[in-house]
Order: sequence, then structure tokens, then C-alpha cells
Amino acid sequence: MWKQFFILTLISVSFVTNTAWANETLTRDFAQPINIDADHEFFDLRNNIVRVEGHVVITQGSLIIHAESLVIEGFGSDVSDAERLVATGSPATYQQEIDIGVIVTASANIITYDASNRILTLSGNAELLQSGNFLKASDITYDLENQTITAERGEQSGQRVRTSLQPREQPEANKGNN
Repeated sequence: MWKQFFILTLISVSFVTNTAWANETLTRDFAQPINIDADHEFFDLRNNIVRVEGHVVITQGSLIIHAESLVIEGFGSDVSDAERLVATGSPATYQQEIDIGVIVTASANIITYDASNRILTLSGNAELLQSGNFLKASDITYDLENQTITAERGEQSGQRVRTSLQPREQPEANKGNN
């Protein structure tokens, strides 16, 4: 139990950065318009749903999502400009600067981005890369607001959660004094 807690804490600390800076960077992105480029778009204005297909590229500030198809729920609602984006692909990809100079890249069969709660969910062959740290699992949930990550293995035999953590850079004064 403690070993699992320690590993999860280590992963979270290694992947995340200063929460105040990250929130400022994300807030700046969320204040930008959502731009969509695709082969085909369908707007259901009554139900506030947008369906987009074919070579989909979504941008919002530093956020970039590439997918084969996308569904945006809550578009044009009074609550928010976009409540939830669900991108699918082989794989779909996500990239966003969450702090100054810190870029998160991710890929999965399905990427769900809950804009209201700022939660990124990667489902199926999920991979997450930040600052040289790498996480691969069947499913990954990244709470950008609270800077927490949860990873789950798949149901197939032999599937595991795999993590590669880069060593922290040592200050110049401490280098060579080991």
C-alpha cells in the first residue's frame, strides 16, 4: 500500500510543476477561442453539440489536438463555450503548454478533455510525456487544475503501467560533490 502511494506521489511530483504558474498558463489558454479545422463539420445548435470528422485539428491558445473525429458537447451553452471535447484517432494526440516552457504531449485511441474541470482522460494505448518523463498505460487521467495523474493497466494479461522518470537537475554548486 505505502509503496503504491510513494510511487504515485513520485510520479505526480515528477510530472507536475508549480500549480500557480500552471493555472495561469491554462487560464490564458481557456480565454482564447477554440479553432477547428477538418474535412467535415456538423453543428447541432439545439443540443449544443458539434461533430467534426476527417483530419481534425483543434487549437485553443497553446492547446493542439489532432484526431480523426471530434465531438464537442456544450458548445454555445450558457455555462461554458465548450464543456467537453472527445477526440478519437489511431491515435489522437494532445499537446499543451501547462507552464512556461513546460509542454505536455499525449496520445491515445480516445482523448476526452473536460474543459470545465480541466481534466484530460486518455483511453486505450495511452501515453503521456512531460519534461522527459514518460507514462504509458491503458488509461491515464490527468487533472490539470490539481496537477494529479492516475494511470491504470489494461485487462489483458501482461499489461502494466510503465513509467520513465528523468533525474532532477542538480544545482551547479552540487554537481560533482556526490
